[in-house]
Amino acid sequence: MFGSGKDKNTPAPFSASKQIDTVIAEQCTLEGDLTTQNSIKLDGRIHGTLRCEGSAVIGETGLVKGDVYASDLLVLGRLEGNVHAGRLHLQSTAQIQGNIEAETLQVDPGARYQGSVTMRVPNAASTPLLPGSESATAKA
Repeated sequence: MFGSGKDKNTPAPFSASKQIDTVIAEQCTLEGDLTTQNSIKLDGRIHGTLRCEGSAVIGETGLVKGDVYASDLLVLGRLEGNVHAGRLHLQSTAQIQGNIEAETLQVDPGARYQGSVTMRVPNAASTPLLPGSESATAKA
């Protein structure tokens, strides 16, 4: 009967409760690039590029030393590299050292990042451009 007062065009907030298809446990370290079409939660370490067409969560114990490309990215841990995301949410424990490029950015009090931030204009595609894709060359 009464509206919620929210703009219907505003995307729903990122929720860590969405189904996670892949989990990298705290005890695991991956040396090399990781690409997934689904979602991922990282509590361990990745030394390489992370490409995720779905949702990605870097947990409090998670560390990425490399660039991250994701549609939705929730950061609670550390990221040492550049971020290319549709929606990015930095929770209070997040630490990013690198440049950020995103359509939307939410920064909770206490989150830290060092680097430049570029806000991308939303386009028809819901996923960010991945390196080497045909759309990426058209952007330049």
